[in-house]
Amino acid sequence: MAIFRPMPVNSALDIPLYQQVYARLRASILSGGLKGGMKLPSTRTLANELNVSRNTILNAYQQLMAEGYLDSVAGSGTFVARILPDHLLTPPGQKDPTDKQPTEPRQPLFSDNAKLQLATPQLSRVMPSPAGASPRPFRFGVPALQAFPYKLWSRLVVRRARSMPLSAFTYQDLAGYGRLREAIAAHVTVARGVQCTPDQIIILPGAQGGLDLAARMLINSGDPVWMEDPGYLQARGAFLGAGAEIISVPVDKDGLVVNEGIARASQARLAYVTPSHQFPLGVTMSLPRRLALLDWAKRANAYILEDDYDSEYRFARRPLPALQGLD
Repeated sequence: MAIFRPMPVNSALDIPLYQQVYARLRASILSGGLKGGMKLPSTRTLANELNVSRNTILNAYQQLMAEGYLDSVAGSGTFVARILPDHLLTPPGQKDPTDKQPTEPRQPLFSDNAKLQLATPQLSRVMPSPAGASPRPFRFGVPALQAFPYKLWSRLVVRRARSMPLSAFTYQDLAGYGRLREAIAAHVTVARGVQCTPDQIIILPGAQGGLDLAARMLINSGDPVWMEDPGYLQARGAFLGAGAEIISVPVDKDGLVVNEGIARASQARLAYVTPSHQFPLGVTMSLPRRLALLDWAKRANAYILEDDYDSEYRFARRPLPALQGLD
């Protein structure tokens, strides 16, 4: 019984007592203090020894048995398991001296495409935005969160949740919630001049998810892709991950210089543009440039991936219609 005396539990800790008992017994097993086949005290005896309830010890024993550290034999008691996985027999922080370690740390075996994406400078590193930090000049992607109607929003969410049918808790349409896609299609038709139906709307977790999906679906390895220069670095990462050859095309006061793109790669597979509010320069692509880009895409049988970034953030006049509506 003395083996348990160095393992007192502390009711002042936030950790539940049964988890404290579990952790100490597990550590003793892994360190060899409790040998395989050793019989443990009964739950009542150990509870008295540690001055805790019997249920506390029972819960700890049951967890250890579920994980394979203990065996229970009817009529005989609880024993330390005789067979444990070899890799579990080295306590944390100690190394097996017979284990030959490589001279250099092993690197994760990512795919070549993943390595290309990881090598792309991320905007979060260029312009860090730690959680809870005060707004800074020229920080993008952060709206006026203090102006969001949280109380109204929470009431609407609760009201909707209460009326949800049981079918809402099963697998849903892969393209997203149907009524939401209908609402989006109606909105962009009126507000952005987009020509689409709800069946053409796909709900994704964010812009990066959309870029990655589009890149994987539209680009073959080695395909040339026009990329605004300067442009959105994380879009570049998505294209590199799909195996694209990035063709940097300059941007001036009228947006993407289409003639320069044609000169550099007339048969590009895709052109990525932010025509309504170019990222990061903020210029708007002029109508002649938009028409020239559409004309090139038609002749080259190429895709245009239009990122409608910050299109509705305008200080004067209505937002310009999306490029898609001109096609």
